[in-house]
Amino acid sequence: MIETKEVIEFFDRLAPGWDAEMIRSDEIINTILDNAAVTGGKDILDVACGTGVLTPDYLKRNVASVTGIDISPKMAEIARAKFLQERVTILCGDVETTAFFPACSSPTEP
Repeated sequence: MIETKEVIEFFDRLAPGWDAEMIRSDEIINTILDNAAVTGGKDILDVACGTGVLTPDYLKRNVASVTGIDISPKMAEIARAKFLQERVTILCGDVETTAFFPACSSPTEP
């Protein structure tokens, strides 16, 4: 099993050149976002957002907000520097252990 620390170190090493190495297909990205119903007014959670490479695509669709989370501090740092809009929030953390909302009680609990 890969250790979390190794994953963080790997992506921290790649972060500075991530955007330059990115290969985009607007057609594929638009198909994915269409299938995910990313449309105006929605709040988006981008897990493993990296340097925020999809954030401009969300914003073009006039979403209400984008919250990106990445486990790599360097990836999150780059994304934060790129997107200063009030409706974009970039977090550094592990999505499996980050509390986004208060715990909800199940329908069977009083």
